[in-house]
Amino acid sequence: VEITLPGTEVRYARASYNHQWYYPLTKDYTLALNGDFGAGRALGGNSFPLFKNYFAGGIGSVRGYQQSSLGPRDPVDNVPIGGQTRVVANAEFIFPVAGTGNDRSFRTFVFFDAGNVFSAGRIDLGDMRYSVGIGLNWASPIGPMKLSMGHPLRRQPDDRVQRLQFQVG
Repeated sequence: VEITLPGTEVRYARASYNHQWYYPLTKDYTLALNGDFGAGRALGGNSFPLFKNYFAGGIGSVRGYQQSSLGPRDPVDNVPIGGQTRVVANAEFIFPVAGTGNDRSFRTFVFFDAGNVFSAGRIDLGDMRYSVGIGLNWASPIGPMKLSMGHPLRRQPDDRVQRLQFQVG
């Protein structure tokens, strides 16, 4: 929860909740579920600050779409400006890389992602974006690395697609 102090020029409140759940199906197979919700509102008749908007799209939320590209856009230059509400859900089925034996540093996964960012006071599940794909996790000596190849399922004309995505950390 984040809230500004009374008497400040910019007044707003934000609350975020993230829940991750890993369920081992067998010694080698795991189901991973993630839910992420965030909402912000202006206080005292002020406008909500743009720099506090939520964003979605990319390897940390809805893979297959370009990083931070989903949700409301500036009407003049069509640039993503984020929104005051964010809804994201991810499901991964994690399994070993064929031929690696007991090496758990490499794991492959298939995923299904859903999510979007919305303007204040408006969550329209009909505007959700979805994607499916496959990826590789590596617990490298410099930290965890993730490579994902996603395919958007509910693409709209203004959506920016990025099928191959890489993350370190």
